[in-house]
Amino acid sequence: MPQKITHAPEHLITVSWLSQEEGRAIVVMRDLEQSLSKVHKKLDTKRVHETRVVLRRWYSIWDILTLDRWQDEEYEKRIGRTLKAVNKLLGSLRNLDVNIAHAKQYSLPEPVIMVWTKKRKKLAEKVSQKIAKLKVVKAVNALKSYVGRKAYELEQYLAFSEDELKLSINDSAYHHMVGFLEATERVAHEQARHAEADEELHELRLSVKRWRYILAEFFGLTNLELVQAQQILGKHHDLALLKLELEKTANKLGGGSLEGFKEAQSRLLLELSALNEEIKPLKDNLPYGLRPSVSFEQ
Repeated sequence: MPQKITHAPEHLITVSWLSQEEGRAIVVMRDLEQSLSKVHKKLDTKRVHETRVVLRRWYSIWDILTLDRWQDEEYEKRIGRTLKAVNKLLGSLRNLDVNIAHAKQYSLPEPVIMVWTKKRKKLAEKVSQKIAKLKVVKAVNALKSYVGRKAYELEQYLAFSEDELKLSINDSAYHHMVGFLEATERVAHEQARHAEADEELHELRLSVKRWRYILAEFFGLTNLELVQAQQILGKHHDLALLKLELEKTANKLGGGSLEGFKEAQSRLLLELSALNEEIKPLKDNLPYGLRPSVSFEQ
């Protein structure tokens, strides 16, 4: 009777981790260049969201590359500070966009929505001006040169030096990246066991996001359970923040006497309670040990 044999995909076994990391950095860097070159010209909801997604992809890669010695003082000085500043500025806009969208969905008081809409318009103008001054295109061009130079330096260093982190240029992309994946899974597993409060669920969401990006960027895997978990945890986080912003804004507009405030507050509490029930089974069914594999019969 034929026996099924599984092994890691050939393209992840035959390529070195250094080549894979350089390749992934280049792919995301191109997307980053495209988004950042035009984002300050029109800061609509779609463009802000798309740029934030690309920036998150970049950081998911760079967090790992930093541990593998890709980062030095030049990166932070010429590139890192600019990207952090852009990400922070766009984050404030994205938070408002999410609040406004959910405010309409859950029928929050109209005066609250108007306050946030006006605030968004003013903030977009300020953010556009600030991003224009950050010389984003210059930072991206510096990043292109930096990645190529650093890849060469690392290759030379690992070829002729004994690395204290035990990095070897001969290690495959698969075996090297599995270590990062296992560490991320362990953190998520521990958090999933204990996460109950809003902040704990938020930390679990960040770990799930990190986990999903590692699988997608370095292993070419998309997993429905992780996507679903991130979406539900993300919605819980958004609504928890929305409730706080509603209460803060309503307080400025008249507090508990604001028409529709109590009802909107109750709707959000009910939705958060329902999401908590959805999250419980998800925490028990995260795909620990998921790895890409190729199967054949022998």
